[in-house]
Amino acid sequence: MLLLLSSLAFAAPTWTQISTSSAWQEFKVASTKNAGEVRLSSATIGGTACFRGLAKVGDVAAEKLLTVATDIEGAKTWSSAGIKDAVVLKRSGEVLDYYQYLSVPIVSDRFWFLHGTVFREAGQVGLRWEKAWERGGPYASTYEELVAANPKAVEPPVNVGGWLFKSAEAGVEISYLICTDSGGAIPENLQSMATKGTLPTTVDDLVKEARRR
Repeated sequence: MLLLLSSLAFAAPTWTQISTSSAWQEFKVASTKNAGEVRLSSATIGGTACFRGLAKVGDVAAEKLLTVATDIEGAKTWSSAGIKDAVVLKRSGEVLDYYQYLSVPIVSDRFWFLHGTVFREAGQVGLRWEKAWERGGPYASTYEELVAANPKAVEPPVNVGGWLFKSAEAGVEISYLICTDSGGAIPENLQSMATKGTLPTTVDDLVKEARRR
């Protein structure tokens, strides 16, 4: 059974709130090499800054994109986000528990222990995740080892998001959604700037790897 956070977990927005919100406002259309145009939007949901990237590709199947999104450990090689370490802690059916460690220039490194769920609905597939435990929950020993080895690294107090791949006419619509408070001493406006800057690259990396496979 999951050891859920108390007030912190319930204060964070849920996947349903994120994926169905009408508060999204587009602020930019970014041009990328592999994903083409990525439409970027932002919203405040449940008191947390959230961001969304939308793209459409015509030559990669939704299941292939999902395979890449769920390749947690492989992201160390295909993602350009600076993932230094990634470990799947448990994989059972559609459930995926894992941690990732992100090497961040200038400020403290970040890491997260996440509970992920693969879902398949009519015409769409995806992966959603959330920070479901305090101090690693059932993976406390791994958490403590990571913290001991990286005492200056910060675990974001909020990390909720997901990938959604929807089959559409002449292609697949890609949605990447993320709501996070990166924690530490980074001002909120700088957190937002960093996420806005990396959002199109995150989508582009995934499409590039899916085509490679």
